[in-house]
Amino acid sequence: MIRRALSLAAVALAIVLMAASSPIVVSGQLLAYQDGFVFFTTGDGFRVAHDVVIHDAKSGAATSLQPEPRVWARATFDASGTVTELDLSRAPLPPQGDFANVTRFAVAISSPLPNPDLLKAVETPAPGEALATTQHFSGRPVLVTFIVQVPSVTPFTAAVYITTDTSGWNAQAIPMDRVDALHYQITRRFNSGTIFHYIYDRGSFQSAEIAQNGLQRTPRNLVVTDADVRVIRDTVAAWQDQVNGGVNQVQPQIMPTPYNPAPFPNLPSGPSPRPNPPGRPPGL
Repeated sequence: MIRRALSLAAVALAIVLMAASSPIVVSGQLLAYQDGFVFFTTGDGFRVAHDVVIHDAKSGAATSLQPEPRVWARATFDASGTVTELDLSRAPLPPQGDFANVTRFAVAISSPLPNPDLLKAVETPAPGEALATTQHFSGRPVLVTFIVQVPSVTPFTAAVYITTDTSGWNAQAIPMDRVDALHYQITRRFNSGTIFHYIYDRGSFQSAEIAQNGLQRTPRNLVVTDADVRVIRDTVAAWQDQVNGGVNQVQPQIMPTPYNPAPFPNLPSGPSPRPNPPGRPPGL
């Protein structure tokens, strides 16, 4: 009996060890693949092994398809939570696994915090009160992913950019990748402690985003805090050139010049008036 019990215990232990060591597999659509991380459209990001194996999801053979936005992938995790294999497909893959089981492996994402360098000076606390703590920035590189939802009237072939004060408000400073009909994304690396203001546009200031009330939008502010990755989700209310009264053409000059002989192109066409010769009544 004792020998049989020991045998059963050994079998149970082997089953437990096999279950614990079996890889975890999930499938989904990719949002980005950059600098040793893979991001899914669920918003989860995971570390990728330096020797990750990439296969075709249907055949299991090697593939020339690369991990990129909108590609479907089946990810295999090892015991440490690192992605060791990606099986790729252009077509949607059947659901497999549950992202809730791999959330513990997701890279840390910090919540937005105010920049302490911009905060007002902290007053000396009263006796018995603790001094307010501040957040420190290490300056280490941080992956920042911008995901923006655009209005439904945005042309399908439109390119969307991020313009920043640090780029001198260059309207095409940071080009974004289209994910689907309403979303664009881009991942860039910034050092912790980086601060800048930004807005979205479609390549020019005539097509920049505006506020929901139709007026000029206050630029957004980004403070990069210590984290492995940051995910910024924004929504564009409207484009300036797609609202009534929006600026969608060059404004006319006040006076005609040799370089601009027709400063008012919207005037009705017709013969130009000529002055009456001396002695002729007006209108003849």
